[in-house]
Amino acid sequence: MKLTISILGALALAFGGPAQCTTTIFKGKGFGTYYYDVEQRQACGADFSYQNLGSVMCNWAAAKTLDDVDSNNLVAMSSLPLKTAAGRARYCGKRVLVTVDGVRSDVAFFIGDGCERCARGNETHWNSQGAAGLDFSYSALSKLSPLACQDGHIDVEYEIVNETLYHFDTN
Repeated sequence: MKLTISILGALALAFGGPAQCTTTIFKGKGFGTYYYDVEQRQACGADFSYQNLGSVMCNWAAAKTLDDVDSNNLVAMSSLPLKTAAGRARYCGKRVLVTVDGVRSDVAFFIGDGCERCARGNETHWNSQGAAGLDFSYSALSKLSPLACQDGHIDVEYEIVNETLYHFDTN
């Protein structure tokens, strides 16, 4: 047992951090779009100032806004599971691993809000009224793809893993 812990510790040091064992909570694919930005309040012909004042679903009772969270790494997923306390406890603040064109992003994304569009439609046919996927900040989506502004959406694959990056009051 001691040897195993020492080996894991050595591996963690060799790879720059603590060894972590994460499990996948949910895996999906669909379309990534943008709906807010706390750093670039005006981008791609949009003004996000008003949107940034909206309450995030993951802080249900305290009405925390996107400006309060103050991170462009917050991601919105399907709003359906976030409508219950159990769903918010399961997903809110959890790390999201995002892959675009076969390349996994190293950005530390986390679930923080719900997306109505993401709760409807399917993962293979784009429809602005309903298509599976995730909503990002404009800055994050434009880092994932240089075509984010031009196309308005990109193809994404994602995994939500059991690692908390941001703590919300999910009650």
